[in-house]
Amino acid sequence: MPIGEIISGVLMSLATNKLEAFIDEKIPRGNKFKLWLASLKKGEMRVSVAYLYKIYVDGQYLLIKGNRIDQYQPVGGARKYYLGAGPTFRKLLVRPDDNITIDNKSIDDLRIRIPTQNIIKFLDWYETKHDREVCQQREFREELVIPGYLDKDLFATVSTSYLYTVPTYHYSHHFRCWELLYHEVYEPIFSTEQLAALRALKDSEHNELKWVKEDLIMSLGHDRQLGKKPFQIGEHARLLINSNIKLFKN
Repeated sequence: MPIGEIISGVLMSLATNKLEAFIDEKIPRGNKFKLWLASLKKGEMRVSVAYLYKIYVDGQYLLIKGNRIDQYQPVGGARKYYLGAGPTFRKLLVRPDDNITIDNKSIDDLRIRIPTQNIIKFLDWYETKHDREVCQQREFREELVIPGYLDKDLFATVSTSYLYTVPTYHYSHHFRCWELLYHEVYEPIFSTEQLAALRALKDSEHNELKWVKEDLIMSLGHDRQLGKKPFQIGEHARLLINSNIKLFKN
């Protein structure tokens, strides 16, 4: 066998092993192969990394109205990268994804564009947890505590339990490119007092919040009893149900 084919085979094996380790067999085999193929081609890929809160009380999930899209979605949002990531990002030719307006709140979000050949190196960097946000407290505070829905003293800290990660690799017709969506799902562990406060929140009326059952999430807001969709629920809310949900599938 020519030496070139041997080297190519070794590189292919290493790339595949790294990719499989990262996604931990959570992407269907066909999509694994597509992502690996993409890393061998020229072009650019969109990557979005986010964490979601599965807040489930008495048979209902808490959703919050999105700031950018007129829909209700899980509490949570994009992870942040820190200044120390600069050298790595410059080396990998990472640039911000400016298809969504970048403002003071979204600056340094891990919504990026990266050359496809560098995607595996980027995933390696992410798994080191260096120079990026690793805590889940920020979005909970920004979306539920700071607006005053929950008491700042009672919810000064919220313990969380990691549930699962759902990577989704697909072609985005909206952004006109291939993208990797990486959603980490966490379940908060509330104290008795915190749980009581959440039950009180359920009994209050806030236009920005919705408590919904599983079937309404799975139908993305279409109420079969009413025969209409009173509000839109974001596609990624389905990930709160279980780790086997495939996004962008009816």
